Amino acid sequence: MTVDLFATADDPVQRELPLPLGQRIWLLCIMALIWGFGAWRVYRRLRTGARLNVRSLIRRDRWARVVVGQASFTTLCALLIGQVPWTDRTWPQVLFWSGLVVPWLTISYDRRRTE
Repeated sequence: MTVDLFATADDPVQRELPLPLGQRIWLLCIMALIWGFGAWRVYRRLRTGARLNVRSLIRRDRWARVVVGQASFTTLCALLIGQVPWTDRTWPQVLFWSGLVVPWLTISYDRRRTE
């Protein structure tokens, strides 16, 4: 399933989303279940010390919380683009670029910090 966010010279007509909302949410739940099961398996295979370290890292380190927040924001933008049946394409374009700007700012900041 793709979303035509940007009109092209070949096809200037913006199409509606191809699936009804209920089916999109159902497929999203299945993908989340598969992703969550895979993440849980990887997490459970970690040694106990590594599992405790991941929890304490997110609880104590400011940079780890920034990365978790950035990932959450970008995922939220992607979900809003794909799940809401937009009639006007301005808001999905704003969400698309804001979802890209946040990781780009973090990458550029981190690159300057490591050099």
